Amino acid sequence: MNNVLPDNFDTDNTEFQDALKLIQHTNSSVFLTGRAGTGKSTFLRYICQHTHKKFVVVAPTGIAAINAGGVTIHSFFKVPFRPILPDDPDLSTQKGRIFDFLKYRKSHTQIIKELDLLIIDEVSMVRGDVLDFIDRVLRVFTKNMNQPFGGKQLLMVGDVFQLEPVVKRDDWQILRRFYPSPYFFSARVFKQIPLVQIELKKVYRQNDDTFVNLLDRIRLKQAGNIDIAAINERFNPGFQSPIDEFFITLATRRDTVDYINDSKLEQLEGHEHEFTGRISGEFPESGLPTLKELVLKENAQVMFVKNDMEKRWYNGSLGRVEEIDEHGIYVRLQNEEIHLVEKEVWRNIRYKYDEKNNRIIEEELGSFTQYPLKLAWAITVHKSQGLTFDKVMLDFSGGAFAGGQLYVALSRCVSLDGIVLKTKISPRDVIVNNEVVAFSKAANNKVLIEKELNKAEAQDLYKNAQLHFDAGNFNDAVHSFALANEKQEALSVESVQRMIAIKLSKITQLEHEVKELNAAIKRQQKNVQEFAREYYLMANECLLKFKDKPSALGNFNKALQLKPQFFDALVKRAGLHVEMGDLEGADKDYSQADKLKRKSYQVKYNRGRTRLELKRYEQAYNDLLQATQIKKDKAEAYFYLGVACEKMGDMQKAAEYKNIAEHLGFDE
Repeated sequence: MNNVLPDNFDTDNTEFQDALKLIQHTNSSVFLTGRAGTGKSTFLRYICQHTHKKFVVVAPTGIAAINAGGVTIHSFFKVPFRPILPDDPDLSTQKGRIFDFLKYRKSHTQIIKELDLLIIDEVSMVRGDVLDFIDRVLRVFTKNMNQPFGGKQLLMVGDVFQLEPVVKRDDWQILRRFYPSPYFFSARVFKQIPLVQIELKKVYRQNDDTFVNLLDRIRLKQAGNIDIAAINERFNPGFQSPIDEFFITLATRRDTVDYINDSKLEQLEGHEHEFTGRISGEFPESGLPTLKELVLKENAQVMFVKNDMEKRWYNGSLGRVEEIDEHGIYVRLQNEEIHLVEKEVWRNIRYKYDEKNNRIIEEELGSFTQYPLKLAWAITVHKSQGLTFDKVMLDFSGGAFAGGQLYVALSRCVSLDGIVLKTKISPRDVIVNNEVVAFSKAANNKVLIEKELNKAEAQDLYKNAQLHFDAGNFNDAVHSFALANEKQEALSVESVQRMIAIKLSKITQLEHEVKELNAAIKRQQKNVQEFAREYYLMANECLLKFKDKPSALGNFNKALQLKPQFFDALVKRAGLHVEMGDLEGADKDYSQADKLKRKSYQVKYNRGRTRLELKRYEQAYNDLLQATQIKKDKAEAYFYLGVACEKMGDMQKAAEYKNIAEHLGFDE
C-alpha cells in the first residue's frame, strides 16, 4: 500500500501523536480539528491505512464523502430528513419500531455490530440531533444500550470555524427546545462522555506564512483593515475564465451561481433544450432542487442533485452533457461512463411538532418532478468545503451570511496569488459564532488526553487479568486488576484484593461443573453415533435381504441426519441414488464424502462415473484422473478416463488411457 502522507508531513508533531495514540490505543471519542490545510484529511487517510480497527468513513455531503473515501451519513444510517428529538417514537425499541423505521439489511446490521471505529469527516456541518441519532442507532443495533455510541469509538474530523450546519428556521424552532446550538458538539450524548478535542497546528496547504497568518486572523475574527485590503488587492471584476477550462467559481449566493452557470451555457454552441418540471400541489420555487425550467446544451457542465439508486452517481457528482435526444439526456461522468438520466421526484413536506405526543409529524404539501441535474460551472462556498484548488474565483456579491464562509472560500486556494475576486470583501464578511469560540478553547487539554490514555491502559490490564482468570492464575489476575485500578480507579487496597480472590475462587467449582457437562455431551454424542450406525446397518439389510431400495434410502437419510459426516453412509446412499436414477443426488453425496476423505479412490472413481452420465465431462475427467493417481493399478479408472477424453474430443489421450486399461486387464 502506498504511503498516504505527503513528503513534508511531520508525523512526530505533538498533536498528531496525541491523536494517533488516542485512536489506536483507546476507545475515546476524538474531535480532530485545525485550520484549513493542517492535515486533517491526511490524518484521516493515515488512520484508514494504519489502524488495526474495523472502521467506516461517513460525511454529511456526497462530495465530502467521496473526498474522504467513504459514504454519506444519510445513506449509511438512513437518517431521516427532519429534526430528530430525544425520545423520538420512531427510534423506540418497543414492538420493534426502530427496526421497522430504519429497515436495515441483515448485512448492514452486521457491519454496525462489527464496527470498531466510526469516522465522521466534515463534522462541522453535522447537527447535534444527528449525532444523538447515531448514538441511538449504535446502542440499539449493537445491543449495548448502556454505553454511548454502543461502545464504538468516534473520530470526528473538521473545523467548527468553517461552515456551520444548515438548519431551516422551522426546524430550529423545534430543535432549540432541546439543544443550545445546532452544532454537533451540542449533542446530548457528550454529557455522558468526554469529547477529547485535538487541534492540529502545523499548516501544509499554504507555504506562504503571510497568507497563513492572514487566514488565521480571518478564522478567529481578528482580521484588521490591512488584512481586508490585502485580500482586496486580488479584486479583478473584468476577469473571464476560458470557456473550455475547468475554472471554479465559489459564491455565497445561489442566484450568483445561477447567473454564472447561465452565462457559461449561453457561450456554448448548439441550440438549447428546455425541460419543464412538474409541480403537484404546493412546492415553493425557492425550495426546488433544480430549475423548474431546466435549460441545457450539449457539452454543458452539470452536477447531479440526487443520489442514484443504482449508485452510478451521487448528489454532487459532476458530468458533461454528451447528447440530448428523444430518449432523454445522456451524461458523461468524470469516470468517462455515459448514462441515460431519467427524471426523479422530490416531495415538499412540512414538519409539525405534536405537543401532546412529543413527536414530529410530517405533512406532504406537494411534489416536484424533473431531471436530477443542474448547471455547474460555479458552486456555492458551502459545497466547496474540504476541497483544494489552484485557481479560484470568489464572488461574494451580497456578502457572507453564515459563520466561516469567507474563511472557507479563501482557504480553498493554495496561495493568495491564485485567487481572483469578482467582488470586494468587507469586515462584515468575517462571521464567527460565539459558541464556536467557546468550544474551541477546550482543544489540546493535556490532562484529559492523559486521563483517556490511562483509562485505555487500564482496560488492557483488565483484559490481561481476564486471561489470567481463564488460565486459573488468580494471583496474577488480582495483581493485574490492582495495576489497572491504579491507572483508572484506586482499587489496590489489600482487603479488596482478598475479597476479589475469594469471589474468583468459585471459578474452580464452575470449571468442575463444566467438565461434567462436557463429559455428558460426549456420552450423548456417542449414543447419537451408535443410533446412526444402527440406521446404516438397517439400510444395508434392506438392500441385501429384501431388495427394498426406498426403505434403504429412508434409513440412510436418518443415519445422515444424526451424523451428517458419516462417510460410509454418504457413499452407500450415493450408490443407491445412482441405482434409482437420481444422478444429481449421487453427485451431491459423493462431493460431501470427498470433503471428508480427499484421497478416497472409491469416491473419486464413482463420482467420475456419475459425472460422465451427467455429461459433465471436464469434472469427470478430473475425478478419474485423481482416481488413477490414488490407485495406479485400477484398469476401470483408466478406461473411463479414456471415455471422458473421447467426450471432450481428445482422441489421442483417449487411446493412451484405454491402452493402459487393456494392459491392466480391463475387459469391456
